[in-house]
Amino acid sequence: MSRVLIVDDERLLCHIVATLLRERGHLPDSVHSGEDAITAFRDCAPDLVLLDLRLDGMDGLETLRRLRAADGLVPIVMLTAFGNVQSAVKAMKLGATDFIGKPFSNEALLATIDKLLAMRREVRTEAPAIIGESPAFRRATALAFRFAVPDISLLLLGETGTGKELFARAIHAASKRRDGPFVPVDCSMLAESLIESELFGHEKGAFTGASSPRQGRFELAHGGTLFLDEIGNLPVRIQAKLLRVLQERRMERVGGRKTIELDVRVVSATNVDLKQAIRDGRFRQDLFYRLQEMTIHLPPLRERKGDIRRLAEHFVALYARRFGVPVRGIADAAMTILERHDWPGNVRELQNAMKSAVILAADVVSPEHLPAEVMGHVASFALVFNDAGVGVEERLRLEFEVGLDSSEVDLKAVGNQAAEQAERSLLEALLRRHQLSGAQLARRVGVDPKTLRAKLRRYGLEVGLGATERDGSNAWPAKRGSSPPSPTSSTTAS
Repeated sequence: MSRVLIVDDERLLCHIVATLLRERGHLPDSVHSGEDAITAFRDCAPDLVLLDLRLDGMDGLETLRRLRAADGLVPIVMLTAFGNVQSAVKAMKLGATDFIGKPFSNEALLATIDKLLAMRREVRTEAPAIIGESPAFRRATALAFRFAVPDISLLLLGETGTGKELFARAIHAASKRRDGPFVPVDCSMLAESLIESELFGHEKGAFTGASSPRQGRFELAHGGTLFLDEIGNLPVRIQAKLLRVLQERRMERVGGRKTIELDVRVVSATNVDLKQAIRDGRFRQDLFYRLQEMTIHLPPLRERKGDIRRLAEHFVALYARRFGVPVRGIADAAMTILERHDWPGNVRELQNAMKSAVILAADVVSPEHLPAEVMGHVASFALVFNDAGVGVEERLRLEFEVGLDSSEVDLKAVGNQAAEQAERSLLEALLRRHQLSGAQLARRVGVDPKTLRAKLRRYGLEVGLGATERDGSNAWPAKRGSSPPSPTSSTTAS
């Protein structure tokens, strides 16, 4: 039996879907606005969310962003009568698991729900996959599993998108608390006025709007692991109470007097330089030492370039299976681009790029399926595509298409690429039609032999020359206007 949250402003649709889910043995909850969805998500902890893209007030995409920030693993299915590829890609980048257009059949909806709930059960019973073989990443992985069992506080340091929550979940799954709850909370996403209530809970009447008592994240994590992400964003006022709770292992809810005993392991994470924050008076030094009984540094993706291929292939396989599409891999040209990109958003950026590419691809992920920010500016494409073996015509087509969607287009670079295309086509046709030697071709097109030789090499046309011409002997005159040696001559180049 699973709990499903339905978020749609069409009340009749909510009623119909809720009835279908009850008949399937699930527990549905329905709300009709993004604001109510945030509250219901927090209170009922659903196993799956059905979310309408078009909502009054807070729209579906903003609601999705907030729900995903609260929990990175709950399946979220977008529902819309206005579905298109652009909306689907945007929703997937924000963390949607699937996308269903209205009207939909009951059978298709239930099949999608059953598939995603089955996947969620698998995630709950298996440790998260930690993928990477670079030395820095292997050191971080070794430390994570070495300190998973000892019940000490761990501090994960790394840039945004390096996988801190993934590591925290893996640590929990490998610990003696694995059968207890894993409760994540993103401290940067909580309003300052609500942080205390979110962490420690509140009693009825504790403040305006507190119409009923509510457990905080510490209570929900009892017997398990509490993951405090972006801990550096906590206000100093809350840091003092957090320190006291960690020291005493007990707390009171906001507005309450009853002492609640806690059995919680805390794993925290941040991309903030906490030592600098301490010097600036923004973070308590005593709390820092309480949180970092062991510190693990997660390297950015640009420092583990050798892992990009495995990660990209993993994400393509994952999303091809999840979306039920026959995408079977990544083309060499696309992989070359992926491996050259700096990935400022780290693994999360790569994951989102592969998710949208799988949606757009029909067979394999090619350069045109990659986001424009990964492709880079038009002027930088030539070297990448040459190394990847992409032809000039194909390169120009891809650059032109990406240029249309870019905020900046290098017109000079586009012209240079068009000139290269014309040069290559002409040289290839001359070699094929007239069986010219290198020297003859140089005279025919009026180009210095050394320059022509470089162009042929760049365009991959040296195969059209004789063997002696490819290695540079008996091929080219020493200067413009001299005649090539005859095929029977024994003269060699000096």
